[in-house]
Amino acid sequence: MDETAVKTARGRERMKELLSCAIDTFIEHGYERTSIDKIIRRSGGSRSTVYQCYGSKEGLFIAALQMMADDVYASYMADYRHGRTLREEFLAFGRIYLKGMLSERAVGASRLIFAESVRLREIGDWFRHEGIEKSYVCFAKVLENHIDAPLPELTAAAARFIEMLKGPLYLKALCLPDFRAEDADIEREALLSADIMCAWIEKTYPGQLKEDR
Repeated sequence: MDETAVKTARGRERMKELLSCAIDTFIEHGYERTSIDKIIRRSGGSRSTVYQCYGSKEGLFIAALQMMADDVYASYMADYRHGRTLREEFLAFGRIYLKGMLSERAVGASRLIFAESVRLREIGDWFRHEGIEKSYVCFAKVLENHIDAPLPELTAAAARFIEMLKGPLYLKALCLPDFRAEDADIEREALLSADIMCAWIEKTYPGQLKEDR
């Protein structure tokens, strides 16, 4: 899986398969007990290829996490529709984001990140910057289409929405290994969070909603 191969459709598919096998192996065995050899036995390939592409076990772990984050936002962009109202935007993002964050793989990866971030600061830093703060900025840029306000303010609004959105169900999933959120649970949290945010934005930004002009 050299750089040229990754650029092909088959190469990208093989890379995604490797990263999927990697994150599943990390979740199953824990970071410390997972070796490159275990991942290769599960996915195929070679040690030299893995080290050439990712540099280390930590690099492979972060790449696998990045793939998962990218998949959530790819799902949202695939679902994006021009002309949605602000409430519809909150609902669409909320459903997709919660479904992604509450998947068995995402919950397992989150537990692993929290467990390892004290010992491996790079992983904690990556999760904060690329997993958390980047999600705020990405959704803030969507909010720019609806609210006439500076991006830093919209980033803070996006952070409020995302943390409120995932709070109850995400914490329950993290703490209770047998918990599985139903579609009705996700829909309820997305609706509640969207309604709360719309009321807050109407109060905070009177006359600044573009769809009301």
